Amino acid sequence: MTVSDADEPRLIGELVPLEAELVSEQAPDGDRDQHVSDATASDLRRATAANTERAYARWWNMALAWCEQEGRTPLPMTAQTVAEFIGHLKRSISPTTGKPYSPASLDQALSAIRTAHFRAGFEGQPQSRAARDIIKVHRQDRAREGWRPRRAKPVTLDVLRLLLSQCDTDSLSGRRNAAILVLGYGLMGRRSELAAVTIEQVTVTDEWVTVFIPISKTDTNARGEDVDIPRAIAPDLDAGVIVRSYLEGLAEHGVTAGPLLRRVDVWGNVGPSMTAASVNDIVKRLAKEANLTAAERTTAHGLRAGAPTDAAERGVPVPFIAEHGRWSKNSTQVLTYVRPADRRRNNPLLPRDNRA
Repeated sequence: MTVSDADEPRLIGELVPLEAELVSEQAPDGDRDQHVSDATASDLRRATAANTERAYARWWNMALAWCEQEGRTPLPMTAQTVAEFIGHLKRSISPTTGKPYSPASLDQALSAIRTAHFRAGFEGQPQSRAARDIIKVHRQDRAREGWRPRRAKPVTLDVLRLLLSQCDTDSLSGRRNAAILVLGYGLMGRRSELAAVTIEQVTVTDEWVTVFIPISKTDTNARGEDVDIPRAIAPDLDAGVIVRSYLEGLAEHGVTAGPLLRRVDVWGNVGPSMTAASVNDIVKRLAKEANLTAAERTTAHGLRAGAPTDAAERGVPVPFIAEHGRWSKNSTQVLTYVRPADRRRNNPLLPRDNRA
């Protein structure tokens, strides 16, 4: 059984009114208190990250199509209908991966449905206890089948050195690639954050490389923060030299402002800014060129995972790691990088003299 994504998914804001029907500024006075303008509705839609909005739209369109096929009411959904839809997804194959949908995908589908209901004025609907129980069963079934999560390989310092060795620092593209590596590692950065950095946001001093991050996934109010990277990431790695070399290369091409990470063609010409996907492609290519073990699992996310892994090995407290990497205080994701080091350091079978 296969569930097909909509060819052209529409944003939920277009499918379900944002708690009010959108009308023009010329609406009768008696109706105006119940409506928002197109401009305001657009701003409200932008409050949700674009990638999340697109993903939610795909799931909602799938739910609408399934409800129509099954003769069920999509809005508001009953607890039974949403449970049946989630169960349907559990037994379906993703047309993108050719594999069954993961529990994380089902979680996102349920979030999309509840978001659509909230925007339509059905706050707290549909009741999702039964649907969540189905997702829990899906996780249990996969665990019994021996499934293990496929995680990006952490780019620790030893791996970082191997990747840097593949960067031709005589070329501007090679210097850019080296900057991607040290900034990704030093910022514990999301690839979207790396792609968004501008030249004006980078400062190199005698001791630090400081990058201003104006907005992040955990800073949705866009207060912004400076993230300090020690120039001496390791005794043999000077982040300041690497970043400054790339900045100087850009300046030689007349680029002194705007996006930091830019496309560079085979002739060395500087182009527009890079996307997050392009950043990821570069890390994956360098991993293959370095002949890394499990190179296929080495991605830009590995840079974000590698620095916390190294920091945990050095005994840095988790709250400091989470703050530097802009993880939520309630996030358990950072613990997936810290726990292996903690387990080894505090292993009850280790002789006392071998413990940190």
